[in-house]
Amino acid sequence: MKRLLFAAVCALLVLFNAGRVECRRHGDSGDSARQYKLFVFGDDYADTGNYPLADLSKTTRAWYYPYGSNDKDHGMSASGRFSNGLVLPDFIARILGREESPPAESKRDQDGVDPFGMNFAVGGAGVVVGTREAPKLGTQVDKFKRLVRHGIIDKDLTDSVALVAFSGRRDYARVNDDMTSAEMINAMAQDVTDAIADAVEHLTGLGVEKVLVTTLPPIGCTPWLSRSSDYSSCDGQMVASVHNAYLEEKVFKDAAVLNLDLNTMFRRLTSGSGSSQSSKRFNKHRLEPCCEVFDRTDYCGRMDDGAAAYSLCSAPDKYFYWDEINPTHAGWKAVVNELEESIKNFL
Repeated sequence: MKRLLFAAVCALLVLFNAGRVECRRHGDSGDSARQYKLFVFGDDYADTGNYPLADLSKTTRAWYYPYGSNDKDHGMSASGRFSNGLVLPDFIARILGREESPPAESKRDQDGVDPFGMNFAVGGAGVVVGTREAPKLGTQVDKFKRLVRHGIIDKDLTDSVALVAFSGRRDYARVNDDMTSAEMINAMAQDVTDAIADAVEHLTGLGVEKVLVTTLPPIGCTPWLSRSSDYSSCDGQMVASVHNAYLEEKVFKDAAVLNLDLNTMFRRLTSGSGSSQSSKRFNKHRLEPCCEVFDRTDYCGRMDDGAAAYSLCSAPDKYFYWDEINPTHAGWKAVVNELEESIKNFL
């Protein structure tokens, strides 16, 4: 609405001033970039330190070695990110002219509110499934709404961008269950995509101007599910196809929403047939994780009587996947490099 009103006033000014008037929105200039605000919602793919720090466990592992072990931006140590380095919102933020993702919401009392934005994503969260420590998407958006309503986040959301990024690990945890029928997958995907569409509607209703929404990646190709084939093939692809078809129908027709097509990007970069330098980088280690557990019930980072219950690769920049679901720093960087032009055109 703000953009339409501005355009109408602009047109009238130009008409009655014989073209002598040049109209720009606040923050626009001929040479300088616009100052975007970024608000992030999601799970492991987007968390930059919201999951509470506690004793080492599968849910808190992002605070412990080997997570962050190649992260030059954070002292080569764990920062609550589910990777060996930076994650998706960090690279999105760089497109917007920032160094990394806006601060995690959990650090608000400690560090104050960054005018650039805030990250509400929590590792282990789902779109429709959550816990107290890892609230679901709707709860994350509700917290954002409260902070806006109380003026803690500036109510003027002009030039704001929201990122909604989920791996599907929590919502589709039963996808590899032999008892999961096509009807069950369809019903799950309906619920999950309904919740994403609802979140997008709430965000734009508050005044967020642009929303980036990820498709579901090819989860059958992730180490989580491809381990059973010794990382040689993919399985369980129906859920991603159904989920993404519903997103196309319910979410991506909105002009204020951009499809961040992780499904296509992950496939392209791990297919072994891509011609780009990014895809060639991962040719030798397409589906296997850099951090591989010895037993599928374990998790990357777990210690057993002082001994690591996992093995760590020597060249993580040659691996697309870091652990059973999350990409490496190099993987995320390659994904966003592929998407950068479409993101810039959208903004």
